[in-house]
Amino acid sequence: MGQTADDQNNSKLVKGIIVGGIIGGALMLLNSSTRTKVKETALDIKDSSLDMITQVKENPNEMKDNMINRFKSASEVLKEAISDAQDLYSIINEDVFSKVSEVKDISTDAVSTVMEAKDDLVGIGSKVAKASSQLKDASTESIANSNQPQQVNESIKSK
Repeated sequence: MGQTADDQNNSKLVKGIIVGGIIGGALMLLNSSTRTKVKETALDIKDSSLDMITQVKENPNEMKDNMINRFKSASEVLKEAISDAQDLYSIINEDVFSKVSEVKDISTDAVSTVMEAKDDLVGIGSKVAKASSQLKDASTESIANSNQPQQVNESIKSK
């Protein structure tokens, strides 16, 4: 069967990763301090593995019990961490999210208050405009009325 384009690309990618890893590893080992660290780490892993294998051969039940106790201990610590995380979630859920809800309610109330004030201001503005119009009308009438007696007086004088 033939390979698809994706399979060929994946194959090239895997080959590239492997070649890059080999080249990087070889370049890394050119440095003597890195080479020494790698050698020491490999020897430490080898020694600890041999010690563990020896202990398992000599005392398999003790090693089994030791591993079981370590897993139980780790399990207890993990349970405590999960419990702490749940408590933290509860605190955040109660405190923070309730405050977010309060802020949302307050902002909604503020928006409605502003909208009411806007409507009130529009009403006040229309009353002010009406009062202004009435003042203009009254002023125009007053000027017209004040001119009439002078015209009457002037017509009487001219006769």
